[in-house]
Amino acid sequence: MRAQPSGLSLLNRIARVLLCLVFIHAVIGKLTGFTGVAGAIAAKGLPLAPLLLGIAMALMAVGSVLVISGWKARLGAVLLLVFLVPTTLLFHADVNDSGERIQLLKNLAIMGGLLLVADQHNKA
Repeated sequence: MRAQPSGLSLLNRIARVLLCLVFIHAVIGKLTGFTGVAGAIAAKGLPLAPLLLGIAMALMAVGSVLVISGWKARLGAVLLLVFLVPTTLLFHADVNDSGERIQLLKNLAIMGGLLLVADQHNKA
């Protein structure tokens, strides 16, 4: 049976909040430092940095709400993965830098959690 938001255990609800805290925190940071973050995106050679940043923030905000609420959680997990995979590859792929390696591994762990959410909501 597919898990419905009202059928989520307390542990499952806590796990979803913890999984999404990093995205919620990131949205707030990007809102308060929009110009600087857009500059960092542009420095990577990506065009339309402010637009890309706006899209990234929307993916993180909407994805987090869906995952935390349990309503359309699979879609929420996919939205967060759509943000997280390219971000990880573009900004945290330097495994020779210990700080970036930690960020890469953290993001891979979060991807694992999001895949679990997506799989949990894929059960018929």
